[in-house]
Amino acid sequence: MTQLLNKFRELPDYRKCKQLKFNVGEILFLSLLATLSGANGYADMEAWIKTKKRELEKFLGHAFIAPADNTIRNVFLNIDTEELDTMFEDWIHSTTNKTTSKIKIVASDGKTMRGSTNKIRNEKARHIVSLFLAEEKLTLAQTQVDDKSNEIPALLKLLDSLKLTNCVITVDALHTQKNSTEDYKEAA
Repeated sequence: MTQLLNKFRELPDYRKCKQLKFNVGEILFLSLLATLSGANGYADMEAWIKTKKRELEKFLGHAFIAPADNTIRNVFLNIDTEELDTMFEDWIHSTTNKTTSKIKIVASDGKTMRGSTNKIRNEKARHIVSLFLAEEKLTLAQTQVDDKSNEIPALLKLLDSLKLTNCVITVDALHTQKNSTEDYKEAA
């Protein structure tokens, strides 16, 4: 957990104010902990952080003022999602590629996200493809599939970005097309 917290602390701060009370990465990390503990919204996150303040100060290594729900909301609205994705991929990469002789099983799967259709904007439901580390029960990465494409290019992009080693990757029957084998060999 400390390694993940330190990765969150490396995220660039989008704010220009010189008197900053909160570290953006720490707010995201605390929000993640709150969500894993059952928080369903910004107000729930604020309440959870306030109730666990003493334990969180020990873990963070410094005293802090619990951020208000508006502050948490602003962080979520303004954070650079691409930078957050890169940070998370770096953390996953360092976690999964530790030296071990054991072969890891990585499952790939695509899912259509329920409730993501927007009929007003005439948008189809979002479809994502993800990689899942089976034994550790950890999602390594996921990406949205382009509307005019399918899972194959999205999965190739994920595999290329993660540079996994010592893994067996399982795929659906969709990926067993004529040229797919060569494409997957290049990505791995």
